Amino acid sequence: MKALFKNINYKLLSCVFAVFLLVILILMSVFSVNKTEKQPIAKMVSGNAVEEISEKEIDINSFLNAEIELTLKPNTSGFKLVYTAVPNSTEYEIYRKINGEKGFTLIDTTQKNIFTDTTIITGNTYIYKVRAVIKQKEGQLTSGFSNKVKKKFVWFDKDKKMVALTFDDGPGKYTNKILKCLDKYNAHATFFTLGLQVNKYKSSLKKADLIGCEIGSHTFDHTNLTVLSKKEIKSEINKTDKRIKKIIGRKATLVRPPYGAVNSKVKKVIKKPIVTWNVDTRDWATLSSSKTFDNVMNSVGDGDIILMHDIYRSTKDAVLKIIPALKQKGYQIVTVSELAEYKGIKLKNGEVYREIK
Repeated sequence: MKALFKNINYKLLSCVFAVFLLVILILMSVFSVNKTEKQPIAKMVSGNAVEEISEKEIDINSFLNAEIELTLKPNTSGFKLVYTAVPNSTEYEIYRKINGEKGFTLIDTTQKNIFTDTTIITGNTYIYKVRAVIKQKEGQLTSGFSNKVKKKFVWFDKDKKMVALTFDDGPGKYTNKILKCLDKYNAHATFFTLGLQVNKYKSSLKKADLIGCEIGSHTFDHTNLTVLSKKEIKSEINKTDKRIKKIIGRKATLVRPPYGAVNSKVKKVIKKPIVTWNVDTRDWATLSSSKTFDNVMNSVGDGDIILMHDIYRSTKDAVLKIIPALKQKGYQIVTVSELAEYKGIKLKNGEVYREIK
């Protein structure tokens, strides 16, 4: 026995054992990496392609806490929803409820961050919210919900007469009365607001947006833009946009320069469509509801853009009669942007529109 142990080469045995342990450790490491790093746990949308990504490529906390901003715009088909794209999401869930219902219903899922809801009815008010989803073999991850957006839908017939009522210098104390009349007759208008005024009448601005009216900019303090520098023009527009966005969640869509004063500098600086008018009611000069009414009804035509001011009692009284009278004559009362869309005209930044025929 002693002779046997004496003949064993302990140095060689130690080397063989060390090599054996090293092989085992390497094999364990390889299988561990394959199991944890190569197993796909989610899919990422890139255009129309779907590719597998590994756990290290996903920031789960960033996904779960993603802020999704939803905006809503009516078009000829229904409501167009546009919302923030969330990295690594495989799809988005669209939720909706009709005003008065208790809970939201999932109406669709899509891989795109744009969705048009065509299953809506004129006169109903809808509320939407959206969330992002990552699909996994084990289940799915969902982000938080976007902001809720609420809006009344009105469908218009592109083959029938249309006219755009527009109001400058507000909001004011008579704006709500005008909004109630518009809402009653499923009519829309465009309000070119002053930045100085919007914080005083936040509820009016929100109500206008809710019922489908359009919020435009009439600059911050009604300054003639043609006498300002480029920097000053930008300031007039940006300050107004900032206040409007805080109230309704987005900037003004259009600009109406005070006094309708436009030159090449103004057109170059303003990065929005510029809207003037082709029917001037001169309500500010006459302060007469009957003359304002007559100035509209005696000259109105399809595609007209009509100028009024929602800060005068006489204008408010006239509008309460103008709206049903126009409806009786077969006119659809729309926003400037709706008028352009239904007429098939794309409004361009820096261009001036007096009418849309």
